[in-house]
Amino acid sequence: MTMTTGAHPTSGRRVPCVPLRWQVWIDWSDDGSWDVNSSDISDDVLGLRWGWGRRGLPVPEFAPAAELELTLRNDDHRYTPGNSSGPLGVGVESGGKVWLRASRIHDDFAAEGGASVELRGRATAGGEQWNVLAVPGNGFSVTNGMVAGQGGGWPPSDAVALLHTGDPLATLMARYRRGSSGLGGFALRCVARDDCLRLRFTNDATILERVSGRTATRLADGTPLDAGVWFALEIQQTIDSVRVHALALDRANASRSEILAATGIVDAPDSSRHGLWHGFRNTQDTWTDFAVGRSMFNGHVTTIEPDHGAALCRISARDITHQLEDVALHRALAGGLMRSGSVAAAILGWAGLSPHEYALDDGRLLLTGGPRSVWDVSAARAVRRLQREEHGFVYADGLGRVRLESAAVRTGTRGNLDPVSLARFTIYDTADAGGPYATSVRREDGAHSVESAVTFRYRRSSDAGRRQVWSLNEVLEIPAGGQQLLLASTDAWDVIEGLETLAAGTDYSATNDAAGAGVDVTGDITITLLSEAESGVAGRGLVVRIANAGAATAYLQSLDLYASRCWRTETSSAIRAEGTPSDLSPHASKDLLVNCRYTDNYAAAQGAAEARLAEFGRPRRHVEVSLPLLRVANRRAVIESLLSDVVAVQAETHGITGAWLLEGMEVSVHAGGDGAARWWLTGVEALS
Repeated sequence: MTMTTGAHPTSGRRVPCVPLRWQVWIDWSDDGSWDVNSSDISDDVLGLRWGWGRRGLPVPEFAPAAELELTLRNDDHRYTPGNSSGPLGVGVESGGKVWLRASRIHDDFAAEGGASVELRGRATAGGEQWNVLAVPGNGFSVTNGMVAGQGGGWPPSDAVALLHTGDPLATLMARYRRGSSGLGGFALRCVARDDCLRLRFTNDATILERVSGRTATRLADGTPLDAGVWFALEIQQTIDSVRVHALALDRANASRSEILAATGIVDAPDSSRHGLWHGFRNTQDTWTDFAVGRSMFNGHVTTIEPDHGAALCRISARDITHQLEDVALHRALAGGLMRSGSVAAAILGWAGLSPHEYALDDGRLLLTGGPRSVWDVSAARAVRRLQREEHGFVYADGLGRVRLESAAVRTGTRGNLDPVSLARFTIYDTADAGGPYATSVRREDGAHSVESAVTFRYRRSSDAGRRQVWSLNEVLEIPAGGQQLLLASTDAWDVIEGLETLAAGTDYSATNDAAGAGVDVTGDITITLLSEAESGVAGRGLVVRIANAGAATAYLQSLDLYASRCWRTETSSAIRAEGTPSDLSPHASKDLLVNCRYTDNYAAAQGAAEARLAEFGRPRRHVEVSLPLLRVANRRAVIESLLSDVVAVQAETHGITGAWLLEGMEVSVHAGGDGAARWWLTGVEALS
């Protein structure tokens, strides 16, 4: 069921090392059913390669879709498409959801010989011991790979079982089954039994609360977990937030979703101890597989390639941003006050993503004037255009969501007086160093991307009032009882609004003869202007349905469309920002033109131009770091790092030091081996 790196899987108790456990699940039917017997393919994974973010030297401007490539054992041909006699039947095909998780397993709660043992003092995979805070007779007991509450002692007592994970902000992973209402859950950042964050699960809600002394302050409520059902939980922590994702196991039509989002937490305790919690005499809730890690990838299978001779199968998958390349947009933004986050949300929504599939910063103010068309362009290209104006960064976050990260996130980091204080990891270049170490470090001086000037062209638009926006330029044949659909698109106007109702004989006419000399059959013709919801088209054009109710073929001779409001570009203005020559490399580019599709505001364009020049107006160092997974510190760094984390690089032999932003990552793992990771980093300006 698991592929481990750093230690060989064993039955019963684990060796005193904290191995990485890689779990790969595929929902072949793409219906949200994560059945253990058919979905969990971890035992058959012989190797995997996973990458996300901006990858390569020099670090590119845009992030491609995250990707996952799997090599599977296929001696029984279960992963061969069309093999109806295989264990998975004919359900093996492209399109199914893929979920990759990696974790450092601390305790699987296995007990030798199936005996029931007390959790207090139990040694974990890392050699440490569980610390149970409870009066004697209360606590937790371990049986058959699960841990449950243990009650009966006096006085009745809550119980907390804690481990030092090494990180107050560790992302916790566990399987949990609720039996009680609100008397079981998890303790986070636990300084003492009465000084922690507590996550508990009632019949009505998932609750996060701050426990201080004898007082519990409710911080946030979320979606409840059904009783009696095993859930895979992932508890993400930041300094001021806790988010919980849950997936119901072995249940059809279950989807992995965010069930709690607590933000703005003030004065949270600071402790690397996390663990389990139960209320007095609660023996109904159960836990298993307590680990620290995170989901690395959520996407869909794109290709399946069986190799019959080698008894292998190779499967490739891409994340949700992959579909943006193939979706052509013909839509319109309403205009008015609008920030880039709203524009991004519209683009992603038009591309078919639902709100839970993206998480967007507000970004900068872009629109202050008329509407804008996003016309005949792929959603991916529309997003890239927006990024250039916003000076932001769009990527998939590993949890199946698309993120727009405002440029202010990185500007704030780079302007920090002490960027090293934001670092989660320090990378060294020798194996005997205390932090993660690299086997190789490559660098790029970034001179190629330096800009000495940047020009932002932005547009002002105006409403030209009522206009004819489209005319039929050739005779259109409509069969008897049939219909035709056509896209009536204008090049003269950027946006059209308020299309007028068509009048037979005035706005359109038809005859029974292609040459137009036959009998007038206009009365048999019905013309419908399809709404945006029906057609997915709005802005510069619309879809027109022409139906013929007559008994003979009709020929539409003329069709004119009028709109009550027609928007077009009034002026196109340019703002040029120039750098200081002394700051620039001799390789600086002469100019970069950013055509602002959405900006109708001088101040917004000026700010965007200056922000871009501040970012690219001087060389920014790029580094590629190779991290072998053999080392425990490396494993932790790899699976817990997120894009835009700040890391400190201490590679004196390479002449590299200072703080760096993590831009992208690629991990390669082989069964029975430890694999390696590569990070791509950009230097933080304050330490350049």
